[in-house]
Amino acid sequence: MSVTEYTTRLTIVSAHDLPKTDRLSQIDPYIVINVNGQQFKTAVKDDNDNPVWNETFYPRVQKGPEGLLTGILELHLYDEDTFSDSYVAKYAFDLSSLTPVQLNVPLTFKLEYVKDKYKSQGKNPTITIKLEGLVQSFYSLRAMFSTMPGFLTNDQGKACYIPIQESGGLVYVGIEYEHGGKLDVKVYVTHRGVPLFLDMFVVSGRQYTKVRRRLYQEGRVVCPGLIAYEELELDDVPINIDFNQLGLVIFDSQPLSSTNANAVVAAHGWKGALAFSQACRTLHDVEIDHHSQEIYMQVDANETMLLVDYDKDDADIKLAVLANPSTTDKGYDLTIRGQNVNKMSELFVPAVPKLGGRFHVSRLYELDDLQYGTRFEDIEIHRYHLSNPRQYTIQGLTRIMG
Repeated sequence: MSVTEYTTRLTIVSAHDLPKTDRLSQIDPYIVINVNGQQFKTAVKDDNDNPVWNETFYPRVQKGPEGLLTGILELHLYDEDTFSDSYVAKYAFDLSSLTPVQLNVPLTFKLEYVKDKYKSQGKNPTITIKLEGLVQSFYSLRAMFSTMPGFLTNDQGKACYIPIQESGGLVYVGIEYEHGGKLDVKVYVTHRGVPLFLDMFVVSGRQYTKVRRRLYQEGRVVCPGLIAYEELELDDVPINIDFNQLGLVIFDSQPLSSTNANAVVAAHGWKGALAFSQACRTLHDVEIDHHSQEIYMQVDANETMLLVDYDKDDADIKLAVLANPSTTDKGYDLTIRGQNVNKMSELFVPAVPKLGGRFHVSRLYELDDLQYGTRFEDIEIHRYHLSNPRQYTIQGLTRIMG
């Protein structure tokens, strides 16, 4: 009989109308949780008959072949005392009775006294919890893909690497299990210089997607058998999201143009190192946001602008892609010639207005962790024509939710 192991997010929200256990003081409550051989404990709330915890735990639960969860979630209410804690009340929730509509919403249960003496107070104690998300554990995901050609794992780091079959091993999706009930979702390109452009995004609704991007000139060994030359990452993804809403798109790409950042800034009068106030006085034909201390310089007309963002005592270099029809079939990149590169991309849907709506930005690329002394001459801006999009969801590629 096949049983699949999942991790869920359990929040002990609050309890209400708790009894006293002695005449001298209010209850000092805490909850002990038992589920499938695992035990968790909340903090103690001193002198509180209506405690609010909002404490989160990540128990492992099992799902049987018929698709129902198995096991009992036990909730035990205790009163902390100086010498010996008092066991007050309990509730046992049969997980097989959990319906989809009960996920992601608060559930309130009536606690059952363990001793009759508490009943005389006329209290009706309840506990409120929330169960959010079900994702396959590392071990279940590993077992499910174990026979797939090219599938790789890092057992020590609890990570699974799943090849996108139609890419012929060029592209892998990684699921890396982090502490605290979060996942890192990564995409790797396994060959240098392949004519592909990759992007990750939220599929529907108002979208803000922040993706870490890394380029490795000589490749990086992710695990034995997997060398990455490009990496995209959504980090600290909570397990209670819908992985059908996380998308990956792969385009064929064709280079259109490359521009050196120094040529851009020099065309606007930039010389040497300029503080924000100096740049405002020196530069010409630029857009300036004095409140945010941002300076925009045109790269490709109606498509991109080089952005110098004065952040505290430093200046961040970014590429702003404008929300115009001419940018919909193009890809852009901001990189450093001949170096490993850490960068971020941010996608905005709808596009965000800048400078009182004079233009709208749909995407930002930012060079991250720039080495001291990096010059504009070292920074390159690339522009591509994109075609033949192949769109996937992370759920479809990994079946992380089963």
